[in-house]
Amino acid sequence: MEGKQVLVVFHSASGNTRKVAEAIAEALAANIEQIREVNPRPVDIRGKGQGNFLNMGRVVFAAIAGRATPIEEAQHDPAGYGLVVVGTPVYAGSVPGPVRAYIKRYRADFKEVAFFCTGEDPNNAGVFERLERICGKAPRAVRAFHAPQVKAGEFLPQVEEFVAGL
Repeated sequence: MEGKQVLVVFHSASGNTRKVAEAIAEALAANIEQIREVNPRPVDIRGKGQGNFLNMGRVVFAAIAGRATPIEEAQHDPAGYGLVVVGTPVYAGSVPGPVRAYIKRYRADFKEVAFFCTGEDPNNAGVFERLERICGKAPRAVRAFHAPQVKAGEFLPQVEEFVAGL
């Protein structure tokens, strides 16, 4: 990655994708940006209560339906980077609305892309095909991170492998 400017963008509800994005950005000496929804709904896959249940239902349905969610303008222009690394949680095997919106808005500016995801399923292979279709560009590398390992802090070797493949 020598000499190539890298931007790591991510969406995170529980904090897992944020942890991985921060580790990747640090390893690559990259800029980092969180994809922010205009009207975020707090969700927690393990959360309790009717409000959380309804919010989870809304975000999962939107992901499955392939809906983009309104997002704020990016602080970093992806056109200025040789590689954009996109990180996403996985909802019911699908791409969340904010990530979908970011890619649709900025995909013409991506020179090269790489994808990573976090989720309860340790594989989540199908999400990378969806991301590639939305982006219209084959990724340089992909990596799925298992949420329980991220929560336990046992994901840094996988970050090193992912970064080495870039």
